[in-house]
Amino acid sequence: MGITAILGYIGAVLTGLVLGLLGGGGAAVSIPILKYAFHVPASIATGYSLIIVCITALIGTVPNLKMNLIRYRALLRCGLPALTATYIMRRYFIHSIPDVFFKMHGFVLTKDTFILLLLAFFMGMVARNMIYGPKPNAQEIKSTPYISILIQSIFIGLFTGMVGAGGGFLLIPLLFSSEPMEFRNATATSLALVMLNSFIGFIGDLQSSVVIDWPFLLSFIGCSVVGILIGIRTANMIDNKKLRLIFGYAMMGIAIFILVNEVLLKLF
Repeated sequence: MGITAILGYIGAVLTGLVLGLLGGGGAAVSIPILKYAFHVPASIATGYSLIIVCITALIGTVPNLKMNLIRYRALLRCGLPALTATYIMRRYFIHSIPDVFFKMHGFVLTKDTFILLLLAFFMGMVARNMIYGPKPNAQEIKSTPYISILIQSIFIGLFTGMVGAGGGFLLIPLLFSSEPMEFRNATATSLALVMLNSFIGFIGDLQSSVVIDWPFLLSFIGCSVVGILIGIRTANMIDNKKLRLIFGYAMMGIAIFILVNEVLLKLF
C-alpha cells in the first residue's frame, strides 16, 4: 500500500469524523479523496460517497434516536421531496449524461470535471458560510411557507443526486425554516435525512447496473465508521464555533485544490 492510499484511508476516517461532529460534510470530503487518492472516476465516486455516508450516518443516527433528538415532522416535510429527487437523478439521469460536454481551445469539459466543479462551487459556498456566517438561531428564524420548503427540498435532492454531496449542510438551514428547533436537533434530523437520502440515491445506482468495487468500498466505510464514532464521542468536548471555522478553511482549501487540478493544470 502506497503513501497516497494510506493518506486516503486517513481521509476516510476524517469523512466519518466530520459527519459525527457537524451532521454533514462527509460526502464533500469523501469525493475528492476517492478521486485523487484512489483514482475513482468522479461519476462513480459520487455513488460511492452516497453509501459511505449512508452507513456512517446510520451509525450516528442510532444514538440520536435514543436521545430523542430527531424532529420527525420536519424530517418528513423536508425529506420526502429530496428523497424522490435524489432517486430520480441517480436512477435516470446521472449515468445518461454524455462523457464529454464540449471542447474549446484544447480544453475538454467532461462529465467528471463538471461534477467536480459543481462540488468545488458548493464547497466554496459552504466554507464561506462557515467562516463568515453566524450560527443559526431558531428564535431568529421565521416560519417559511411550505411551497418554498418543497422547492428547496427538490433542489437539494437533485443537487445531491448529481454530485453525491450537499445533503447535510443544505438541509440544516431548511430544517430551521421548517420549524423552531435547537441546533443539536437540526444536526440530528439532518443526519437522519442524509442517511435516507444517500441510501435511496445508492439504490438508484444499483438499479442502473453500476459496477461496484465492494472490497475497496467496505474498507473505506470501515474507516469512516471509526471516524464517526470518534466524532459522536467528542462532539460535546469541542467548541462548535472553532470547529466550523477550521472545517470552513479546510473546505475552501479542498475547493481550490479541485479548481487547480481540473481547470488550471488542464489549461496550462
